[in-house]
Amino acid sequence: MRRLLVAYDTSDQAKAALDVAIALARNEGASIVACFALHIEAEVGRIAAAFHYTPVSAVRMLRDDARAVLDSAAAYAKAAGLSIKTKLIDAPPVSGISEYARHMRADMIVVGSHGRSGLPRLLLGSVAEGLMRHATVPVLVVRTPPPAKKRSRRVSS
Repeated sequence: MRRLLVAYDTSDQAKAALDVAIALARNEGASIVACFALHIEAEVGRIAAAFHYTPVSAVRMLRDDARAVLDSAAAYAKAAGLSIKTKLIDAPPVSGISEYARHMRADMIVVGSHGRSGLPRLLLGSVAEGLMRHATVPVLVVRTPPPAKKRSRRVSS
């Protein structure tokens, strides 16, 4: 394994995926590219897309925010002793990440997942699942457990 592509955003799941990629890169001597897929139309809304108008300032702000996320991934990896590259992808996440993995000849995509099932997955979709279905390279899904629910304590009287 020589090239890893990590789908990265600000979620705990993405951070867990980056941790796994860093460990794999150390063990295998692989390089890492952390990518952020920015789908402008989905971010600014369907109304703006319907009018084929997206304010330039909104696009600039979204791209700046995405670059800051990628910069944080690079800083995190550097603190762990590893240098990584970053890539901002202007496309829907599943197709954009799949296509970029093919383009860069990635040996594996590493992606985090909430591990949702049933209706929540149906309503929210799953980038991890989409990548498993459409990517032409292996996909390692790093599942993180959901946060523990607080139990309320009843006091008997």
